[in-house]
Amino acid sequence: MNNKYYNHYKFEDIEKDPNFDTSGFTYLKNFKAYLQEKDNTCAPCCALMILNYYNDFRYNEEEIAVIMKTKPCPIGTDFIDIINFFSNACDEKHKYQCFSNLDLKTNDNGKYFSTFDDFKAFLLENLKQGYPIILENVDYGGHYKVLIGYDEVNDNYEEDMLIFADPSDLNDGLKDGYSYFPADRFYFMWFDDHCLSKEYRTQPFIVVKKL
Repeated sequence: MNNKYYNHYKFEDIEKDPNFDTSGFTYLKNFKAYLQEKDNTCAPCCALMILNYYNDFRYNEEEIAVIMKTKPCPIGTDFIDIINFFSNACDEKHKYQCFSNLDLKTNDNGKYFSTFDDFKAFLLENLKQGYPIILENVDYGGHYKVLIGYDEVNDNYEEDMLIFADPSDLNDGLKDGYSYFPADRFYFMWFDDHCLSKEYRTQPFIVVKKL
């Protein structure tokens, strides 16, 4: 059994906690989480967290929401507008590149990652390079979070855990902006129900790289 209680830990500097077993734990160091200011601004808040992680403090959440054309609930921010935001945020000092499901082709079953193992390998590869990953799924009907950690608890992949910087962190007993979720369970819930345009609803992700 996994006996870790993640809401006891501060993931911004988890390596300093002597009680946390970091073996098998891949994560982004010093990733500071924030809670969204409005019900419809999970995407702008995700972008703000990523910019700050890359030491870019030019925007606040409200300004990002305007640029992203964020709509009232239950729609929020469309997928392509997040990618466009990072493209438009590039200047001489700040250069970003997004890699998303739009850059891949679906397989015969209509997915980009046909197996959980493919999904896991993709997450670990990017986290090890220090890249945050925006993931959207059916949570709350449609919700954006930033993946900042993957915990391979033991040889049983069904106990692997995803660690998120979650703009709407309401359910783990500590409203600090960090949440966790079983990795394989997330994989099977990795779709959007109604918030995104139909062409973006299958396994939506955006890896944000600073060049």
